[in-house]
Amino acid sequence: MRLRHLLPTVAALLALGAPAALPPAAARPAGRNLAAFTGLSTWVDGYDFARELTARPKVSSGSVAGMKARGVRTIWLQAAKSSPKVRGDLMSPDRAGAILRAAHARGIRVVAWYLPTFHDPAGDWRRLSALLHFSSAGQRYDGFGVDIEDTRVPVKVRNARLVALSRQLRRATVRPVAAVVLPPVLTDIIHPGYWGGPFPWRSLRPSYDLWVPMGYYTAYTRWPHWRHAGNATTEDIRRVRAHLGARVPMAYAGGLAADSSRADLTGFARAARAQGVLGTSVYDYATTPAWAWPTLRAGAPPAR
Repeated sequence: MRLRHLLPTVAALLALGAPAALPPAAARPAGRNLAAFTGLSTWVDGYDFARELTARPKVSSGSVAGMKARGVRTIWLQAAKSSPKVRGDLMSPDRAGAILRAAHARGIRVVAWYLPTFHDPAGDWRRLSALLHFSSAGQRYDGFGVDIEDTRVPVKVRNARLVALSRQLRRATVRPVAAVVLPPVLTDIIHPGYWGGPFPWRSLRPSYDLWVPMGYYTAYTRWPHWRHAGNATTEDIRRVRAHLGARVPMAYAGGLAADSSRADLTGFARAARAQGVLGTSVYDYATTPAWAWPTLRAGAPPAR
């Protein structure tokens, strides 16, 4: 998640505004099998495992046994990236394949995620398509996540390309697809201009089976109410559903693991479960301290 590394800057932007009113929750729509998004998850980005981005990988197929012991049920793996350092459509497919096989051998699901830049729509689709078609010894990804964070392309062009890419992905697979979105506490309250214009919530809704807001509460040091992990988590989830006009299936990706306290982990997980999410996680595996895993495991919703 590219902007995760900019959270201290995000935290210094604007003062709070008033939260918007929320409509009544709608009935949960029928969808695909979402088991891959339930229970406790963890995140692995390319800088943790891919030879294109690091000479000292922190995560490998050998790490999967430790994930299993910590209660992880799903790995979110950044298996593709738009970068001059990555020559192919996929990053280190041999290493990604080894992680996928090791995970499946231990009953762990793997969701492949990708952050489109919207600068090159054909390239964004080519990488997502490569993820859809990827297999290793007959093993395939259990689902896909589109990390919707990049704001460098002008908003009107970006929105149009995002909607088109999402529809193309939806038509191309029967496996579940998640929209990993910026937290509404940031984009609606702290910095309403962050996305650069209206976010196309309703246009995207038919393309995604699950919505995953990213908890930035560890960055909200200037705003004590939102620095409270439970407050931020509850409002993020409520606002996503309000924007979509439906009680959509959701998971929640909590704040940065290295910056989270035990109270943060307990608070966000409790709030997320109270809102009926299917799964919880923090970012990322390589930076999650050993003491945090029992708290994360105890707070996660039951896996399916």
